[in-house]
Amino acid sequence: MSSVKPILPYIEPTIRSLAGGLIIIMGILLGAQYEVAAIWLGVLFFVGFNLFQSGFTNWCLMEKILTRLNFRSELCEIKMLSEELQRSAQQQANYLDTLALLNEAVIELTRDGFIINASDGWAKLIGYPSNKASLNEPLANYVVSSDRPLLANLLTELNEGQRKVHGINFRLLGDGGTERRGRWVSGNFMLAKHGDNPPFIKGVLCNISERKRVEDERKKHQEELSHVHRLSSLGEMAAGLAHELNQPLAAINLYMQGCLRRLEENPAQLDEIRAAMESASLQAQRAGDIISQIRSFVRNAPMDCQPVDLNRLIRDTIHLFDADPTMSRTRLKLELAENLPLRNIDRLRIEQVLVNLINNANDAMRDSPSEAREITIRTRQESGIVTVSIEDRGKGIPEDIADRIFEPFVTHSNCGLGLGLSISRSIIEEHGGTLYCHTRTNGGTAFSFTLPDTLPGTTS
Repeated sequence: MSSVKPILPYIEPTIRSLAGGLIIIMGILLGAQYEVAAIWLGVLFFVGFNLFQSGFTNWCLMEKILTRLNFRSELCEIKMLSEELQRSAQQQANYLDTLALLNEAVIELTRDGFIINASDGWAKLIGYPSNKASLNEPLANYVVSSDRPLLANLLTELNEGQRKVHGINFRLLGDGGTERRGRWVSGNFMLAKHGDNPPFIKGVLCNISERKRVEDERKKHQEELSHVHRLSSLGEMAAGLAHELNQPLAAINLYMQGCLRRLEENPAQLDEIRAAMESASLQAQRAGDIISQIRSFVRNAPMDCQPVDLNRLIRDTIHLFDADPTMSRTRLKLELAENLPLRNIDRLRIEQVLVNLINNANDAMRDSPSEAREITIRTRQESGIVTVSIEDRGKGIPEDIADRIFEPFVTHSNCGLGLGLSISRSIIEEHGGTLYCHTRTNGGTAFSFTLPDTLPGTTS
């Protein structure tokens, strides 16, 4: 049994003596020839017993190890999520900083228009110290009363299926909730939905107060220039107008003198007297029409659009030049399209454009011989757009000012102010059209302007 000794050191010390004795007994029972087998059988038995005795403790230790490994895995996952959240928060902060630099505000609304979230830019727009102060309030509370219908229409469009609405301009209330001096904003809105949350309205508002101020000043300045030009045009036409008014007034005087003479000579000639009085009345009406046209032409009235027959307006405008001595050597040729549709325009302003363009065409031919002085006025319609053209047979526009012909105070005339074309272009653009020019192939210049079937901001 000497072979037992090398094995004993590998057995648990507390049971080493018992193990040695059992191995010897098993060796005696099995016989010498089975000594080795008995030894290893004993070893396996006591190893198993050893494991059984300490198994519960080892299992608890293993469970702790596995639990700790799993916890460390969760910690890694939490750390990764935390880093991702930090990156997302940083990106959001960068976006908000960018919005602040762009002078824009972001708001989120319920579908009935209540504010549920807003950026710091919104607080600046409404003059509040914090963007939290306006939460859970209707956006309409911060909009001037006259623009609230625009907001109501916006909500209706989004709730009825239109996903996005761009470029809606309205005014916010001023400091202290005043209607005056409010800020102008331009907004883009859309209906959004995140996950299982109910749909909401997201909007981006841009402060356009400065742009509006510049536009208003430009418009006011343009109206002042237009008024000055009308007065200047009236001064240039004064001599011809005096002659034009003198004709019907002189005719009235002659008819009245004839009536008095007939009454003295033969009071019974009532038919002749009646005819003379009717002629006098027509001449008086003509003089009144001339005065009315000039008064309307000079008056700086706001834009008043009505359905107008352009062909008739052109014919009426031409009569303004009947008494103009500078037009006496110029032929006016009309090529007007038939069945031209009515256009919703400001008659006075379009008449002013026609007067400016006809005057320019006549002035362009001031050095031309009488047989070559002809102005052609054309109208045509194509794809719902009416085009009016005024063509002359002059020398054309000098190359040095051709690119600046529509700028204020640019002129090649010795007597003009250089305001007519600039004002005319503004008037046509107010009507949603375009004023342009080109050189004719057979000499001269053609100025044309278009008038669409609807005004800007309206629907057909």
